[in-house]
Order: sequence, then structure tokens, then C-alpha cells
Amino acid sequence: MPSALFSDDRVVRVLVFLLAGAFYLLVFALGRLLKRRAGIQLSWTYHVVAVAGSLLAAAGLCHEHLPDARELALVALVFAGFPLNAVLYRFVWPIYGYPGENARIPGFLPQVVAILLFLGLSFFALGALYHVTVTGLLTGSGVIAIIIGLALQDTLGNLFAGFGLQAGRAFRVGDWLVLQGQRVQVVEITWRSTRFRNNDDVSFNVPNNQLAKETIVNLYYPTNIHAMRVRVGVDYTVPPNEVKNALIACATAVSGVLADPAPRVFLTSFDDSSVAYELKFWIDDGRAYPQIVDAIRTRCWYEFARRQINFAFPVRVFERGKPRARDHAGSLMELLAAQPLFGALSPEQLELLSKEAKWMRFGQQETIIQRGAPGDSMFILAAGMAEVLSEREGRELRVGTLHAGECFGEISFLTGEPRSATVRARQDCEVVEIPKHAMSLLLRQQPSLAEQLSDTLTARRSATQQRLAQAARNVHAGAEAAEKEGLLRRLRAFFEL
Repeated sequence: MPSALFSDDRVVRVLVFLLAGAFYLLVFALGRLLKRRAGIQLSWTYHVVAVAGSLLAAAGLCHEHLPDARELALVALVFAGFPLNAVLYRFVWPIYGYPGENARIPGFLPQVVAILLFLGLSFFALGALYHVTVTGLLTGSGVIAIIIGLALQDTLGNLFAGFGLQAGRAFRVGDWLVLQGQRVQVVEITWRSTRFRNNDDVSFNVPNNQLAKETIVNLYYPTNIHAMRVRVGVDYTVPPNEVKNALIACATAVSGVLADPAPRVFLTSFDDSSVAYELKFWIDDGRAYPQIVDAIRTRCWYEFARRQINFAFPVRVFERGKPRARDHAGSLMELLAAQPLFGALSPEQLELLSKEAKWMRFGQQETIIQRGAPGDSMFILAAGMAEVLSEREGRELRVGTLHAGECFGEISFLTGEPRSATVRARQDCEVVEIPKHAMSLLLRQQPSLAEQLSDTLTARRSATQQRLAQAARNVHAGAEAAEKEGLLRRLRAFFEL
């Protein structure tokens, strides 16, 4: 009875399937081990290869011929490319920094290798199992091959151009380039094209074949430190060294301009209506270029206005424009009379001070006076708002805010001491500077003024020291609160509260 139910062929087939199941479980366990221990990402294709390979191995051990053996072998060989590609992604490509911005291989190279691996296994399977060669395929479909070749002409051109660009290391992802007259950043390199992003955050693609024909300036090679230039035209009456000093002062005060190498200025040409200067400075952040150039040009306007350096006017202008007229005399007398420091001065003495005063403009975030710098003049804020900054334990503290009508710098003005604080414009400001020699004239005429000025100065210095102490206490209290909050957060996290 059992022999009638199970012939020899059936027993062998059952044995084949049992062995195949055992082999599959072993391969499955191996895949789980590779995924957990080695981090190899195996997909469903791994299971296809495992099933087909297990059936073929079991049939071979039992000397059993499977009717669909060739088809199973074809499936196993073709789909084996996917697990092999996963191994490459885990162990080979990371050696070259891929994936990542600092990859030393083209981003499309792993994709091309995956395609070649798949095609190679497919052709090998066809040749080994069906005795079909690549030459035979191409010969048998010559017309189709020609049509496909013509259709893929641009694609293949882009592919080989991409290889050429990467082999020559013309650029890599993250580099800033000058391409077709505009500054762009390399975002992605694919087998077909390269994606760029400009300073307006607009992305666009350029085919690799076209890119290989362009002249490319890489601002980030060999390092990301690169020089930029800003041209300025100045009136012929201004001495060149004065212009150079002003331009260097503008550049060094802008955040993002490197101190080393230091900015430099070149007199480039004598034009019809101006002397042309070129400011050369170095930066290391290509994205910040528009903001840096804008800040330099903005500071240049204010710096030139303070130094009374005139920008050049075109030759076609027959009459030069004059600065906006403003009655400084009347407003300055009111400003001086409102200052407690000058409360004891007569109108004649105030008028003498006003004649020696100098009006200046400062742009937003420009430093009017710097802490520790020498100084022998005082200032009155005529318009705008400024902040008073001091330093405690290496940190910059804001100790006060100045509004229109308030004065500062009087301690250095009357004693010659270095500046005790930094004053920086919070918005565009108009400032009146009163020099030392103006007060010297008044003190020689009326020596008793010294005692009155000393009393006022003592009171103002005491108030300043109180503000500094209060600011230090506020910072200390803020630091304690931040430390307490941090400790509480870590305690709650540790005890999972």
C-alpha cells in the first residue's frame, strides 16, 4: 500500500522540496545575519535568488532533473545582481566616501556599475544556459541596435562627459563655481546632468555633454578660500592713499571678510571722469557673497561721507549735485544747550563749540567708537539709535541704549583715557563729533569751567559704572537660570520623568 501511494519519483521530489526548504532557511538566516551584523540592505530579490538557488541545489544533490531548471537558473543569475550590488553599497563605495558631499567618485558611478552588473549577469546567463552570445544578439538585431544607438547618442554623450568631468576632478558637490557669468553651487552630479543652485536659491540642470564644453571657474579649488573684487570710482581730487585706507577700513569691518589674507586695494586706471580703485578681499563662504558685497558697498558710502571723499560723477554731468542742504547750525546749538555737560556754558561759548563740531553719518551695525581705543573727542547722537556695549569675562554685554539728543565719549574727551565702552549704531545715525581743541579754547578763556565739568563728569561716570554692574548681575542671573534649566532637563531625562 505505501509503495502504491509513494513511488520512487515522488519520494525523490518530496526529498528535493524538503532539502530546498532547509537550504532556503539557511540562506534566509544568513541574510538576517548580514543585515543585522554587517548592515547590508537585502530586498525581496534576495529571497527570489534564495528560492531558485535552493531548488537547484536540492535537485543537484538528489540527481533529480527539474523541468524548469534552466528558467530557475536564469532567474537566480539575473536577480543575483541585486544582492551583489547591495554588498558594493555597503563595503566598496563607502571606501571612496560615497554617499556624501566629500565622495571621491562620481555620484552616478554606483548606478552605472549596478546597470553593468545586471547586464553582465543577464548576458552570462543567456550564454551559459541558452548559448546566446552578445554578438549574436547585436547581429540579429542590427537595425534595432542602430536605432537605439542613435536614440541614446545624447545620453551616452552625457554619461561619458560626466565621467570625464569627474576624472579630471573639475568640481565636486558643494563647490561654488562661476558658470556662464553667474555664481552657482554644485548640488548633485548624475549620469545625465549636473544640478546647480545660484544665490537666489534657484536650481537648474545642465547636461554633462554641454557642461564639458564650458569654461568653469572653481572658487573652492584647491580650498574654499577665494578672492573677490569690488570696483569703485573716486574723484580725481582725493589722494590715492586716503581712498585705499578708507576701502580697507570698510572691508575689515564686514563680517565674512577674512583677516588673513588681508584686504588689499589697487589703483587700476585713470578714467575720463574718475580714478578707478579695486578692493580685493578673501572669503570662504560662497553663499554669503551677495551679503558681503552689499555690506562693503554700504559701509563704503558712509565711510566716504565721513572722510569727505567724493564718488566720481559721469562726464556728461555739467554741474555736480550738491549734498542736501541742512541747517546744522540751529539744530547743533539746540543739541549742545540740552547737554548737562555744557549747562554752564554761555551762548557765545556754545557757538564756539558748534563751529568746531563735525557732522558724521554711520550705517546700521557700524561701530562709532571702540572700547579700549584712544580718543580725545566726544559725540552727540543727533538722529537714530545706538547701543552701548561693554565686555565681561570675554562676553559682549549691552549696557544701555542711546537715543537722539544723548551724548557719549565725554570721559575720553575730557581726560584722554581710552574709550570705556563700545558704541554701535542700531540704525542709521547722524552724529556730531566735538574735538578736544574746541574745549581747550574754552578752558583757556575760563579755567573755572574745569571744576564744573569735573562734577558733571563724576556723576556720569558713577551712573555708567552702576549700569555696568547691573548688566553683569543680569548676565550672571541668566547664566544661573540657564544652568538650572539644563540640569533639570538632564535629570528628568535620566529618570525618564
